[in-house]
Amino acid sequence: MKNEIYAFVASSILGEDVGKKFSDEIGKRLEERGHGNIFLGSINNLEELKKLPQSDLVIIFVATGGTEDIITEAGNRSKSLHLFYHDSYNSLPATLESAAFLKQQGKSVHLHKYIGPDTFVETVERLSKAAKGASRLRNCRLGVVGGVSSWLVYSKASPEDVKRKVGAELVSIPLQELLIRFDSKKQNLSKKNLPIEPREVHVSDQEINKALAVHEALEEIAEKWGLCGLTVKCFDLIMARKTTACLSMSLMNTKVFPAACEGDIPLLISMALGEFATGKPAFMGNPSRVSGNELLIAHCTAPLISSFKLTTHFESGLGVGISVDYPVGEKATIFRLDSKLELLRIGVGKIKKWEWRTDLCRTQVLIEMGNAEKILRQSIGNHYALILGDVSDEIVAAGEIIGLNIDFI
Repeated sequence: MKNEIYAFVASSILGEDVGKKFSDEIGKRLEERGHGNIFLGSINNLEELKKLPQSDLVIIFVATGGTEDIITEAGNRSKSLHLFYHDSYNSLPATLESAAFLKQQGKSVHLHKYIGPDTFVETVERLSKAAKGASRLRNCRLGVVGGVSSWLVYSKASPEDVKRKVGAELVSIPLQELLIRFDSKKQNLSKKNLPIEPREVHVSDQEINKALAVHEALEEIAEKWGLCGLTVKCFDLIMARKTTACLSMSLMNTKVFPAACEGDIPLLISMALGEFATGKPAFMGNPSRVSGNELLIAHCTAPLISSFKLTTHFESGLGVGISVDYPVGEKATIFRLDSKLELLRIGVGKIKKWEWRTDLCRTQVLIEMGNAEKILRQSIGNHYALILGDVSDEIVAAGEIIGLNIDFI
């Protein structure tokens, strides 16, 4: 049996009273926030720990020194270990010694300064969500509608590799199923069916109707096949029906249902990992410009997280493309998996002001991020995912649980 996550306070036998003091303090807050079931209290001997099941993620408050054996045993029984230390009772020395040993063994260890029970509980909540997200991905069915676009010579993965390395199941769905469902729609919808009103509309009601009919068809496919995410070979749809899936991708991701363009399987898995681990919508985009510490990401679809306008798809001039105004000054997390599904690249930057251009895909986000040129120097494919805020801890934790190596930008 294996738990997704548990937390406890580690103390030496001599420091049992110190451990109990912190355990009472932390346990009370966790109980108040509904997480009492994952808290094991204070542990001060190895035999007690060995009775516990394996876990995806373990969080330990290191109350005293002399706890290295407990910490290392917990590290060996989990995929991701988070250690909280404080300034007294030799907590930090024990933390440093244990972390060095576990990292030498190739284990994933993260250190946090203990500020108080509230911040500890907040971290538990975020990492608990990440662990549940990783578990969800491992049991997910991901649809590939129409196959993989021919230009994605690197960004593809076989169903066997996805199952073996991630745990998810890839479901191949013919584009014809989407076309038949699209053709059966009455197309009597309108922009009134959007969750929020666009600030500008530069396409006809007819084009919006067609784009919403695509969305209804894809929702039916997702329900029929029991999917928790999908990707569409969207340019084949453009050629066949002169409309786009951009609006549908936007609406799905707005609801935190991972939806990727062009049949990009590694990026779909990246988006699913990020959305499941954080509960926040992801934007899939092309790195269109990299200069110094600046990265510009652009695509014709994005979750409706703020003001937006409806326009045409960039390359074709057809259908509906979405231009979303990402908030200047906010942090953003950029990430993607490589095609082998072994590496998670991730970085955090700050959104900067950008003058919208007509020669790029419709949603354009400029990010200031240290070492952005790594994307050029060490390419692992085109598309990247973006989630608002610094959610790197959650995505990294979920990635480690899946078994990914972490590559920081």
